[in-house]
Amino acid sequence: MFRFEYGPTNVYAQLGFADAEEIPLKAEIVKDITVSMRAAGFTLSDAASLLGTLQSDLALVLCGKFQDIRAEELRGWLASLSSR
Repeated sequence: MFRFEYGPTNVYAQLGFADAEEIPLKAEIVKDITVSMRAAGFTLSDAASLLGTLQSDLALVLCGKFQDIRAEELRGWLASLSSR
């Protein structure tokens, strides 16, 4: 018979990530960035130019590789995209 143990709802905390509390927050911001880009009709190139970042860096963030970027910077990107 199986026995289930319930722990914290944050799987990143269970896996031992140092920034476990920030990862879901960043993921939500990145989702909103994607929605804003689509709503504005921005290409990856357009959005990267507007944000002052490299297209490759933006592409990595949009693919979920945002460990090296702070949530505050992502919020700034979202604000810039939302104001257009």
